[in-house]
Amino acid sequence: MAVSLGPEPLPRVTLSRDFGANAMRDAQRGGLVRVSHGAFVEPLAEASTWAEADHLARARVAATAHRLTGRAVLSHESAALVHGLWLLRAPDQVHVTQEYRPRRQSVALTRHAGTLPPEDVTTVDGCSVTSVERTIVDCAKTLHPRDALVVADSGMRLLLDPRRDEPDAVAERAESLRGRLLALVDHGARHGRVRARAVTAHADPLSESPYETVIRWIAVSRGLPPPVLQMRFDVRGHTYYTDLCWRFDLEVDGSRFLLQLLGEYDGEVKYAVEMAVPAATARAISDVVVAEKRREDDLRSLPHTRVVRFDKKDAYREDATFRRLCASLPASYVATLRPVPALLVR
Repeated sequence: MAVSLGPEPLPRVTLSRDFGANAMRDAQRGGLVRVSHGAFVEPLAEASTWAEADHLARARVAATAHRLTGRAVLSHESAALVHGLWLLRAPDQVHVTQEYRPRRQSVALTRHAGTLPPEDVTTVDGCSVTSVERTIVDCAKTLHPRDALVVADSGMRLLLDPRRDEPDAVAERAESLRGRLLALVDHGARHGRVRARAVTAHADPLSESPYETVIRWIAVSRGLPPPVLQMRFDVRGHTYYTDLCWRFDLEVDGSRFLLQLLGEYDGEVKYAVEMAVPAATARAISDVVVAEKRREDDLRSLPHTRVVRFDKKDAYREDATFRRLCASLPASYVATLRPVPALLVR
């Protein structure tokens, strides 16, 4: 299931001026959490660690937006948050772009110097923010390539709104968008251009989750060819779309080697069958598990096909995950694979 994309209203923040002289004390009495100097927000009730971190990060962005003056614009990871793009972690800092170079930076606010043309600036939820295209490029230049590819995939997905059952319909638009992004890479800051070109070249709007993107990054950054995303298979009367699909037709030691390698990312709650849930919900979960087992059996029945499943933990076990992907490939072929340095810059 695809992760939803698009902007959502930022949290409502309360500023110290709304309290008066005893702002900190009064805010704490009211159960508010401090998110930046003189800014507070209500915490989420019974939220996951990720949801709470995301909530506080978005509150910091909202607080900064209240204080922005002149032509400063929310940018980079902060713009990604506002646009509702994927991020692997909730950023601790707020990023803005402004025309003049700041005299000094603060721990909580990073100011980037640069002139933004009108087409690179938009308004979302009342905030002045860089456009989705400019945000993709800014993140591609400054983030680790893994994190930047996650932003780029989701940005392209948001702009193009592709359908998995109509990949050809989005292909031409995707290449047109990629061309505009590459043109943007060559403007502004020179630092990070090589990395940004590599990220932009490998971005794909058909990715349906951030960790699916990470598994793909592990593969291509270490030399495997780019996979086909959302490949359709009609098997035994059922239609399936696979997250990642590689097709290898190799000659090894004078013999032909054929392999269809399917990579599947499992969401965190896909197999949550041990939960204490109502009977109707338990049956629904059981049906999902049975359907998934049938799906995998059907895919494995295809000639020369291997299915490799991954979860969130595998996204952080990069070398082990790459070895699993390559386990069915001839050792002589794997030995020829060469990493892509621009996708591994740290």
